Amino acid sequence: MRTTVDIPDHLMKKAKIKAVQEGITLKKMLINCLEKELSAPTGKKEAPWRALRGEESADSLNPEVSGFDGYAGPDWYHASQVNDPDT
Repeated sequence: MRTTVDIPDHLMKKAKIKAVQEGITLKKMLINCLEKELSAPTGKKEAPWRALRGEESADSLNPEVSGFDGYAGPDWYHASQVNDPDT
């Protein structure tokens, strides 16, 4: 199918450079990108704690799969200022 798409100049330049570096045509590179994007998972992941269903302990849940890796908690100082009517 033939179509017309307006692509920003900076993206088209990057696409042409990448196609040349890979030794493929621009058309093939764009088809590859579309196929990759359309075959990628939608990003909706199952909550990691669901793997614990039926377990008696969370010992098997590690930070890498918990969804809380790198989470430092709420900013309590900022939250108290926002809710304080005197500030």
